[in-house]
Amino acid sequence: MSNPIPEKVINYNVYDETDKLMGVNASVTLPNFEGMTETISGAGIAGEFESVTPGHFGAQELEIQFRTLNDQSFKLFRQRGRSIVLRAAQSSYDVAGGVSRPRALKITFRGQPKNLNLGTVAVGGMTETTNVMEILYIKVEEEGKTLLEFDKLNFVYIVDGEDILGEIRNMI
Repeated sequence: MSNPIPEKVINYNVYDETDKLMGVNASVTLPNFEGMTETISGAGIAGEFESVTPGHFGAQELEIQFRTLNDQSFKLFRQRGRSIVLRAAQSSYDVAGGVSRPRALKITFRGQPKNLNLGTVAVGGMTETTNVMEILYIKVEEEGKTLLEFDKLNFVYIVDGEDILGEIRNMI
């Protein structure tokens, strides 16, 4: 495929270890990578700037919303580490071929339960129950290629094949 134009997610499923989660709402909120910083100022610096610490990020959350209150929310809320896998089919427009083609996306998370919002009860309405997990590990793969792997507890941060923390890991 030459010059593919990324389009959208066609559809996806979420798995708790090996069980497919049923009743997941239209979207899952993925974690944000906000670098940990320190404000730098002093002699010879015209002001201040935020110095980013390589491979260090603030707390990260995965938010899974369910249409209704069900047992899967409580299973996810049990206080133990767990893996969540999101598998999606994305489409890209193949400019040369003139057609949209699917691409596989897989995101693997490991973490621990952080929050359970039971939602609301209304006649004819969804409860919009939400589980939130604190993420300690994430791996993003597209078409089998690893785009990102971040493991907070094992000091691993790989982006597009580059081991950002490798040299630092060897120093310490």
